Amino acid sequence: MKKQKFSLIELLVVIAIIGILSSLLLPTLGKARKKAQSSVCQNKLKQISTASFMYAEDNDDFAPLNDADNSEYWSKRMSQNSYLPEINAANSNENGSPYKCPNGVNLDTYYTNNYSQNYRLGQIDANGTVYTPYQLTSNHASQTAFYMDSWKVQNTLFKYNLKEAKIYDSNDQQAIARHEGKANIAYIDGHVSTLTGSQLLIIGSEANTTEFWIP
Repeated sequence: MKKQKFSLIELLVVIAIIGILSSLLLPTLGKARKKAQSSVCQNKLKQISTASFMYAEDNDDFAPLNDADNSEYWSKRMSQNSYLPEINAANSNENGSPYKCPNGVNLDTYYTNNYSQNYRLGQIDANGTVYTPYQLTSNHASQTAFYMDSWKVQNTLFKYNLKEAKIYDSNDQQAIARHEGKANIAYIDGHVSTLTGSQLLIIGSEANTTEFWIP
């Protein structure tokens, strides 16, 4: 029995078909990967907000204070008080870190992170400016920001962060809307959803006394 041999033309046809199929499948696989990364990010925001609710129960319904003046960031406070895992420079970029977004820039220490906290929930600037914190009690909790994808590794979300250059940073890992033009956000009622870059621009153009900022 003679072995079947393929001609050069037949081999080229097969290779061409494989190439076409690959070109069709790769974009789909890429989108699926990005969607999975966004889902991981949402789960981490959920983990952070849940731990922060536990912190608030022990602290008169206040979120963890972000004290930049003394380098006592909210994430450092959460880890050192055992509400979230202890993170250090060696493991800050591992998947197990609650502060590392799969699409975010690399972190160097446990107190830097890819998520920012609403400054209205408690902030002391590096220059000592104090913003009186609001408690996590509200009749519009589903509309008030708690944590969100940050620009670079900023711990705090301010109104001036919501500008086009930061929302759509040329470096996708630094951008706030780093999940295919969207940002993940946790609210003080506990739910996590997404906002488009356009929605963030609108929020950035409004007063910082809206329900998005103040419980």
